[in-house]
Parts: sequence; C-alpha cells; structure tokens
Amino acid sequence: MATLDDLFKEFLHRIQPVPEAVERAADAHGPLREDLEKDESYGPFVEGTFLSGSYGRHTAIFSIKDVDVIIQTSFTFEDLQERCRKDETEQACLLRLTKEAIDRTGRVARTRTARRSIHVTLPEEKTKEGKELPELTMDIVPVLVQSDKNTDPLIIADRDLAGWYDTYPNTQLADSERRNNRSSYIVDRHSYKPLVKMFKAWKKVHFRSAKTPKGFVLECMTSQYHNPSADHWVIAVRDLLQNICDTWPDPDVLTDIPEVRDVSDSAPCTISIAKTVDEAARVLQKLHQHLDLVKQAIEEAESDLTESANTLRRVFGQDCDDICFPLPDELDNDDNGPEGTERKSSPFVRRSKSDVREAPPFG
Repeated sequence: MATLDDLFKEFLHRIQPVPEAVERAADAHGPLREDLEKDESYGPFVEGTFLSGSYGRHTAIFSIKDVDVIIQTSFTFEDLQERCRKDETEQACLLRLTKEAIDRTGRVARTRTARRSIHVTLPEEKTKEGKELPELTMDIVPVLVQSDKNTDPLIIADRDLAGWYDTYPNTQLADSERRNNRSSYIVDRHSYKPLVKMFKAWKKVHFRSAKTPKGFVLECMTSQYHNPSADHWVIAVRDLLQNICDTWPDPDVLTDIPEVRDVSDSAPCTISIAKTVDEAARVLQKLHQHLDLVKQAIEEAESDLTESANTLRRVFGQDCDDICFPLPDELDNDDNGPEGTERKSSPFVRRSKSDVREAPPFG
C-alpha cells in the first residue's frame, strides 16, 4: 500500500535534473575548464577550477539552465596592475583576461562581461528524443587565491568592479555536503538536499519566473530552518515551514526585510530574502498558507491518502503538464523501487587537474 513517503519519493524523481541536461552541462563546462587551464598566457595563473552554485551543490532541479564555475587564479594585485589598460580597474582587468582566454578556446556561442563574471551562453537545443533543452548559461567567476586554493576566503571582485571582498565557495560546498550527510535518512536518501529541491519546485509552482524568492535564498532558508531529524518527508516539509513561520509569525506587519544566514555556516554574511518589504511579505504569507495545507494533509493521510495528496498538490503543483505532485493511483508499484529512487545518471562530470570535489552523479 502506498504511503505519503512513496508519493514524495516519486515527486522527487519528477523534479530531478534530466540526464540529458546533466550531460550537456558536463560537456559544456568540462572542456572549457580544461582549455582555460591549458591556455598559454592565462593557464599558468589557473591554480584550479571547481563547480559552484546549485549545480555544484547538487540542489538543481529540472533542466539545468545555469552552471557556476569558479576559476582559482594566482594573479596578484601587482600582476593585474601591470596588465591594466588605461582607466581599467584591477577587477575589470581580471574579467577581461578571463574573457579573452575563454574567447580563445573557440568553444562558446556567446560571451559577455557581467558584473563580476563572464557569462557564456549556449543556445537552446533538442535531444535525439526531441526534448527541448533551454539555453545554458555558464557563469565563469575568476577569484584570487590568498594562500591555498582550498582555503576560504578567496577574493572576488565587487559588483561595481571597483573593490575586492571575501567569498566562501569552498566552504559553501563543504557545509552543504556535511549538512546533507548529517540529516536524517528518509526512505532512500538523506533529507537536506532533496528538501531544498522541493522548496525550489514550490517556488516554480507559485512564483513562476519571478526573481523573488531566489533559489539561493530558499536554499539558505532550508539550511537554517530544516529539521535534520525529521523521519518522514511530510514531517520534514511541515517542520521547515513551521520554523520559518515561527520566525516571522505575522508577515502583514513586517517593517524590515528579513535576512537569513548564508548557506555556509562559516561565511560571516546574511542574505535578504527579498528586495522589498512587500515582496518579503508575499513570500512569507504564502508559506503561512501552505503550512496550514501541509498540516491538513497530514491529518487527511490518516484516513484518505488520495485526499491528502490532492491537498499537497495545492502546495507542490497540480499542473501535470508542468509540476504535479503524484496521486496514489499514479504510482506503478512494480517500478516504484528503481523508478522512484534518486536519479543515478552516469558521472558526466569531467575531472580537472585541480578538483577532487567535482560534481558526482546527481543525487
């Protein structure tokens, strides 16, 4: 007989990154990173490269649209000063040198300089099976190594390319992995990273392409407010929402924009959950509404699993052409084991000389 855990297991299967998207991302970033390491003028300054962002932390969902690549360089401030053009800042010089090296690879469709990274965009494409894969953007982020490439903080340009500040990408990856490994094991996997993915799917259902809330903000909220000891998926969801709602019990009277800790416990910074008080209030109001629905679903599950699943559809999606929480009669009991497990794609990620923490198959 199906249970709520079975339904959540199937839901997680539905929102995993599709293998074709994982393969395309690996085929894009792997050779590019290798070429940068081998570039005649830029390569000698590349101490290493590694994946960051949701792709690197294994919290991406559906088709992968963004891949963040950190380029750890040994440029000193003096090196950059020597290479600066007239009226060019050290930060702008670092980006220019990175862009020139990327352009020399001849591998990319389009590049442009962003605030502190180089955007590399590959066009939409179709798989052999006719699946549409969206544009893929690689964010190539050069940083300066202070002492050791594996030791944070690294140094990154500020958004105005006028100053430097500390960044903690190594620690973000390590803390995320440690947090997941310490979270409870529900059915067939640790609970933290799948809970992040569910929260991101929730955002896609209710906020569509709106910039608020950002996926990274939801990941930060999950890291701070999840219950690492939850023993069922619906309890993990309820406790996450409950802890958030307890922190901000009355969104209607917000006077300041709430902030949460960075996804890394060690990074000395906080993240605003929205740009305005009104936007933050809308997000928190939705969370309060859906906490009530999740509690209702828990009660309904005691007597009617289908009714409970229909309530959860109001939280996690009921458009079966897009995102749809499963109903009990949609489960194929014969296939529920292998099909319902976390997607185990081939390890498409290429190894580079500098990274022992490359993204393994998506979990």
